[in-house]
Amino acid sequence: MARIAVGVVVIAIAAFSPSELPAMELKVAGYQLILSGRVVGDEPGKVTEALAKSPEIDTVILRNSPGGNAPAGYQVGQLLRERGLRTAVSGHCYSSCSRMFLGGRTRYFTDDYPPEDTNVGFHGHYYASGHLNADLVDQYHLRDWIIRYSDGKADQQLVERWINIPYSRGMIHFFHPGLLRRAGVSTFMCQGDEPTRLFFACEPIGKTALDLGVVTSLDIVRSADQAEIRATIGGR
Repeated sequence: MARIAVGVVVIAIAAFSPSELPAMELKVAGYQLILSGRVVGDEPGKVTEALAKSPEIDTVILRNSPGGNAPAGYQVGQLLRERGLRTAVSGHCYSSCSRMFLGGRTRYFTDDYPPEDTNVGFHGHYYASGHLNADLVDQYHLRDWIIRYSDGKADQQLVERWINIPYSRGMIHFFHPGLLRRAGVSTFMCQGDEPTRLFFACEPIGKTALDLGVVTSLDIVRSADQAEIRATIGGR
């Protein structure tokens, strides 16, 4: 039965600069490769090595990543698509991490964390100042990349809007539409300058993650270390 989340979600992940955030960690658990933390640039090589050492891996879990190095996100996304692996979001997966997520041949949500804490967030490319770098958006052909990796389902006009969000704090956030809806909506676009800093106070978008090819199914994937995760959050 679908649950309606009532928790409060804030736009800011934490008050740390990128250099203070931990680098992305890789962990193999059963048939899963779990990636968590900031994307620093060495992930393509590390992921390639992990898959070579554990060829049984069929799922990549992306957990609580604020994003980071842009090229690494594209490269890992491409690698996962070439390998035909599935991806699943555990907690939040933003910016560069979202490109890794879209690389999955099939894409899912997990229920490791409460629904209000589980989402994929997309935006453009940004200068260190946090302002949009439109030239880099064009250089990476970000709009076309997203449409292609969403299997052609992403709405071109909506993608144009989210890759041109003016501030790096802003994103379009996709939640599981079967587990979380506010006034019938599970997708919210934040510009990064909202006074409330709450996801659910941002612009509601009528199309879901499934509608736009962000996920390919509303089936829930369970992370191999879910019990450990649940213990750390007190069974919320």
